[in-house]
Amino acid sequence: MSLKSVYFQSNKIILLVFIVLAFSCKKEVKAVHKKSSKDTVSVAEPEAEKVIPTEIESNLLKRLIKEEIGSQKYKEMQISESPYYVSFANDGDPYTVSFSIFEKGDFNNDGIIDYVIDRSSEGMLGGNANTNQDFIFYIMKDEIKEKESHSILGYAPFSYNIIDEANFIGNKFKIKVTQNFRTYSNSVENLKSASLSFIYKNGNLYEESYLTSCKVAKLKSKTIFNDIPGVETRTRSIEIHNYTETILEIYKKNDTIINASVGGCDNLMLEFNAFYKVDLDKINDTEFREETAMQFLEFLAKNTQFSKEINVAINYYENNTITDKYIEKIKGYGFRIFIRANREDKEELDISVQIDKLDNPYQKENWEITTRNKTAPPDNEDY
Repeated sequence: MSLKSVYFQSNKIILLVFIVLAFSCKKEVKAVHKKSSKDTVSVAEPEAEKVIPTEIESNLLKRLIKEEIGSQKYKEMQISESPYYVSFANDGDPYTVSFSIFEKGDFNNDGIIDYVIDRSSEGMLGGNANTNQDFIFYIMKDEIKEKESHSILGYAPFSYNIIDEANFIGNKFKIKVTQNFRTYSNSVENLKSASLSFIYKNGNLYEESYLTSCKVAKLKSKTIFNDIPGVETRTRSIEIHNYTETILEIYKKNDTIINASVGGCDNLMLEFNAFYKVDLDKINDTEFREETAMQFLEFLAKNTQFSKEINVAINYYENNTITDKYIEKIKGYGFRIFIRANREDKEELDISVQIDKLDNPYQKENWEITTRNKTAPPDNEDY
């Protein structure tokens, strides 16, 4: 073989190695999930034996499978050993959803066993919308039905974070989470990671640093609306991306429905969404729309725990036209109002109000909220 041939052959080998390495960097990595009673160094484990759920556990998993199927047609179902799963043909884009018990215990000390369920869905490709994972805490009211559930997102194609490792240490759910390379522009080797700990206490699932490091955690009341007739639902849970507490409430009176939510870490985030039945000849009337929006704000100021924050927006709009622009002219606040006709119901007016109380300018992005950031980033780094 000539020297020239050896040179080209070597180049081909180098190119092949480069291609293999490049693809391996982009390959989806399945999270490693281990349950542990103490904090130890993980070692390689032999292939797990078949796990046969108890009758009670089986009934729970079967119910979750049944709810997943709903009215869909499924291709295959397996409910004899863990994980239970069901597969869907999905018009040539098949996927499989599996359920397994990741942990169980009496998390709220009421004498009834609660569960953490690993729900995993796998589609044809890593970036497929049907490829995702959740860890769902079910706080049970009896052996089969839950009275509340709280979900922590393990993975989705464009989630903010990906859970790399998960385990229980005592009654605490410990995870290692890394920024999702599809969402963040950082190169793979520069993606940031953090270790987090979750615990169920005082009627909700909390990431522990939220309780100690977030101003919103210090709210005296865990409600939005005052004690008034018409409040049908009050729900507390956890935000699936940045692990802050969420409070959701629904108010209904006649043809009016108001959805309200509170969240955030250092920056309080309020959202109110109202649906009004109105006469068709008024729905596009600008003056009527603005008057209705102001009446909505005044109702919220009178009937919620957040009159101070809402009155900031009222005072501004009393002297300024309502537009959908995000207003940041009042120090420490940002807010906006959307007014639009419901596309599906032509006689329904949809008014959305967003009000943010801005106490920390370094928590405007999901990762900064997740890590409870308090300081400005280095000069060479965005936040």
